[in-house]
Amino acid sequence: MSYNYNHCTLVGHISNEPEFKQVTESFCKLVFTIAVNRPYRKDNGESEADFIPVLFTGNLAHIGQNLLTKGTALLVWGAINVRSYEKDNIRRWITELSAENFQILRKGKKEGGKSSTSDTLKSDKKTAVSS
Repeated sequence: MSYNYNHCTLVGHISNEPEFKQVTESFCKLVFTIAVNRPYRKDNGESEADFIPVLFTGNLAHIGQNLLTKGTALLVWGAINVRSYEKDNIRRWITELSAENFQILRKGKKEGGKSSTSDTLKSDKKTAVSS
């Protein structure tokens, strides 16, 4: 019997504007990076963060395109995927979170400092999205 389990849950802030791509007529994806603070600080008191690529596909990509912006606090879960491709005769590797679902914890800000939809979501009105 084999015991394999690939599940990852992250909480962080979207560090760049999500990029939506319609790859084919029936397949689309949304890619962005989530910044996740490390649980410890440097000796000088500064915290460090890891920047993890996240991939939404299909219906989740369409939903995310309408709801997510840079700075949004986000809970996201899915599976870790490692893939490779070749560019200029060099093999490159990508490790990313292939998302199954997400929950918005707090909306990001648009330029000018105004909230991107309504005001900050209250904790009792968190947005959960099913794919």
